Amino acid sequence: MTDAVTASITVVQVAAGADRARVVLRSGAIAARILERRPRYARVGLVAAGALLLGGDAVDLRISVGADCTLELEDIGGTVAYDGEGRRASWTARIEIGDRGICTWHGQPFVIADGADVDRRTDAELGDGAALLLRETLILGRVGERGGAIRARTGVTVQGAPVLIEHLDVDGRFPIPGVLGADRVLDSVVLIGRESAEQDPPWRTSGMAVLRPERGGLVVRSVVDAAHLGDLATGWGALREELIHEA
Repeated sequence: MTDAVTASITVVQVAAGADRARVVLRSGAIAARILERRPRYARVGLVAAGALLLGGDAVDLRISVGADCTLELEDIGGTVAYDGEGRRASWTARIEIGDRGICTWHGQPFVIADGADVDRRTDAELGDGAALLLRETLILGRVGERGGAIRARTGVTVQGAPVLIEHLDVDGRFPIPGVLGADRVLDSVVLIGRESAEQDPPWRTSGMAVLRPERGGLVVRSVVDAAHLGDLATGWGALREELIHEA
């Protein structure tokens, strides 16, 4: 990592060690805690260090996985983007995975409450033979709400070549046909860098679609009105087991 680290930035770095992986953690708006580690493996929990996400907040996470290492990230609790009272909030994650490295990130629900205005961005760069597995659930509004606005951007490259570029702009006040429409929940599981053994996943749920990036991987999406109707937890678990079996 070459950028200067400030108090607002959360850093997680993992590299191989003789007896245990070498893990560097720096906490910002998100606190990072080691849950488990082995010579080339670490499991790290991420938890909000304070009330998140308020108007004007800027969450910045920088994740680095060394060559031949495995990092598992786990969100401890979900995130609510609250009414920003006219101020925009941002949530940014940058992930770098070295050659033959593996990173999994099990994200908890990200709720965009009425009045919230959020920029959310995830960028990942994978080396040769590296793999990335992400779980992300976006929910427009709390119970009884229509939800605020979110601009979600995802970009994944492998050895410098783009393999996944997605932009999603939605506002709960103005449903757009063909995007989310009247539905409020977008649950996603993204696997890049590996071919899943499941060509036709047996864990299909309501509203689920399966896409396959050209350079290998799997993008599974469920668009539903309530989180429990299209839960992709089973699919996430199956794909994670395939990956971690390699580690």
